[in-house]
Order: sequence, then structure tokens, then C-alpha cells
Amino acid sequence: MDLLIYLATKAVIFIIFLIALNSLMLGKMNLWAIGNIVYFSLGSFITGFVSNNWGINDNRLYLLFLIVPVAVSIVSLIFFYASRVFKQDFFLFFSLFFIELNFVANKMVAGSSGYSHIIRPSGIQSDLSLLVFSVILLIICIVWINNFDKSRVNKLHSVMRDSEILAFSWGININKSQIPLFIASAILSGLMGVMFAFCTYGADPKLFTTNNMIILFALLILGGIDSIQGAVVAGLIFVFFTYSLESALSSTFQIHAPKITQIVFGILLIVIPFIMPKGLFGKRNFQ
Repeated sequence: MDLLIYLATKAVIFIIFLIALNSLMLGKMNLWAIGNIVYFSLGSFITGFVSNNWGINDNRLYLLFLIVPVAVSIVSLIFFYASRVFKQDFFLFFSLFFIELNFVANKMVAGSSGYSHIIRPSGIQSDLSLLVFSVILLIICIVWINNFDKSRVNKLHSVMRDSEILAFSWGININKSQIPLFIASAILSGLMGVMFAFCTYGADPKLFTTNNMIILFALLILGGIDSIQGAVVAGLIFVFFTYSLESALSSTFQIHAPKITQIVFGILLIVIPFIMPKGLFGKRNFQ
């Protein structure tokens, strides 16, 4: 039962992270923002640093839900202006560089093993209470995204995503319009980093790499672009199927099980667009 609650909490955390990535960055702005893993990582490592310096059962840890949004918002502005300067593939290269830079910085600050024994503030100390808190955040996130999708602002973002030239001709200020969504995606990702650190009691640099982002993007393509249902499916598969596959492989291949799992998802990333161009619930074809 404890394992099921733990896996369910991880699944909800990754679902919210994928909603921030799929419904905002990829869906609204057509940005393959692999750099979102940096915000997730920042949330986890800031949590580890604060937890290791503020003592046990300190309710000041709730301040992380203010500190992390400020920190990731500043970093997200760097990514935003990079997205305006470096187009398409060049933005991916910039993101890859930033992910590696973040990996090195994490190891320098927290060591190769990262942070461990991270504590939780009172109110979410039990696994069940943390799961309930995560589900509440997920419901809030889904309601907000659904309301945004029905708004007139979303129609403007559709124009900007499909044709910046047309958006300019309509007098739309692209930078001013996209920055709030960019920051919102970063904040959601950073907060899920906080929740992930609380869930796992640790922050490991090896978890926040391009390999995991490749798996997540493969699952997003399976679920469908700009789809909440797709993000939910991707999050559930990422946690439960990955755990089951690695557990099944570990008895035979032992230390190679995680690498084999990555290869399986890499193949999915190649095959799925040909079989299901829109994925399971996508609103438009994968391009």
C-alpha cells in the first residue's frame, strides 16, 4: 500500500509537470522546451538546500512555495529571450547546454549524490497527506488550463503559434503575450520539483538529465500534443510502466535495466509519430 501511494504521488507530480510542458510550452507556443527539466531540478535542489539548513519539521519550508517560483521565473526569462533569438533547432541546442550546465552546478553544490534526508513541513509529512495535496494541485491546474483554453487570449496564442508574421500584422506584441505563459510553465515545473523532493526525500543530479526528458517527450507524443488527457496518460505510464519494466528487467539485466528502458522509450519516440500522428488525444499532428 505504501508503495502504491508513493508511485501515485510521483505520477501526479509528473502529470502536472507534463501539463506545464505540453499544454503551455508545446501546445500554446510550439516550443520543444526540454529546458523545463532545469526548472524541475531547481525546485528540487533549492528544497534540498533549504531543508538541510532549516532544521527538522520547520514550517518555514512552506516558504519554498514562494522562493522557488521567484528563482525559476528569473531563469525562465533567460530561456524566453533565448527562444526569441535561437529558433527551432538552435533553441534545443541552447537548452541542452543549459541542462548540462545545471547538472554540473548541482554536482558542485550538492555533490555527486545530491541531497538526501529532505524533510517535509507539518501537514504533508505522511505519504497519504502528500498525495492528497498533490491531487488538489492537479485539480487546480486542470481547471485553470481548461478555463484558459476557452478564453480569447488562447486564440491569440494560436495565431502566434501558427504564424508570427500574421500576429505582427494584427498588432500583437508576441514578447508581451508569451512571457506570462512561459513563466507560468516554469513556476509549475519548479513547484513540482519541490513536491518531488518531498516525495522522494532527496534530490539526485542524475535524475534531471536529457535522457529522462527524451522519455517524457516520447510519452507526450503518445498521449498527444496540447492535451491534458495526453499528459495524464504520459505521467501514469512514465511512473507505473517504467517502474514495472525496470523491476522486470532488473532480475535479468540488473544495472543495465534503466538503460534498456530508455532504449524502449527512444524507439517509441521514433515509431509513434508514424503510427499515430496525433497520438491518443492530440489536438494536432506531430510535426
